[in-house]
Amino acid sequence: MKTGLMMIVLAGMAPVAMADLIDARYLQVAGGNSAAKLRVGGQTFYAGHMVHRYEGGLRAGEQFMTFCIELDEAASSTRAMYQIVDLAQAPMPGAPYGQAIADQINAVVANAVTLGWIDRRLQADASQQDYLLKMGAIQAAIWEAIGGDIRVNASQTTSGLAQYYNTLMSEQTFNPDARIGGLKAMVNSGQQDMLYVVPLPPAAFAGLGMLGLGLGVRTLRRR
Repeated sequence: MKTGLMMIVLAGMAPVAMADLIDARYLQVAGGNSAAKLRVGGQTFYAGHMVHRYEGGLRAGEQFMTFCIELDEAASSTRAMYQIVDLAQAPMPGAPYGQAIADQINAVVANAVTLGWIDRRLQADASQQDYLLKMGAIQAAIWEAIGGDIRVNASQTTSGLAQYYNTLMSEQTFNPDARIGGLKAMVNSGQQDMLYVVPLPPAAFAGLGMLGLGLGVRTLRRR
């Protein structure tokens, strides 16, 4: 991301058609120009729910929302074939995040699910109060987990985002051990990498459901 205010996408969670590849296209960040803005280091980005559309397979034409897990590449509306990999193996290309960071990201997502902001597929009710700010707060916490220098209190950050970020990451309520099942990464060397949820078999859901629904992230705290 070289230009300020670029659309950043955080991986979406929707059922995967076949095992490890999906044909999809990035459309926009939810809310367009009204999406929350976030200062990261010396740049300002749109932060929030990233809208994608399946371009092939049984789900062709359907849209899904996700969150971005890569700050070093811009989101493009070019149709792309994404590989589904373990979150610890993302990004591609680049040095793998590893399991510790993967767990931190999963914890952020799980805590957001606990709050009712998103569901276990990363989808959300866009009519909920302050939807765009909540999605921006989730994205901010994910970018922090991957090492981004997020600045929720900067003047360039949308007013109100910090409030929801603090709610999400509250030391009193944040559960660093919470997880959701099936959280993966969708990666492509020419696109921003995103989050993606691969559905578990029904029997697995019955036994596991949310792996400690809550949150597990390092000590993702305000800088």
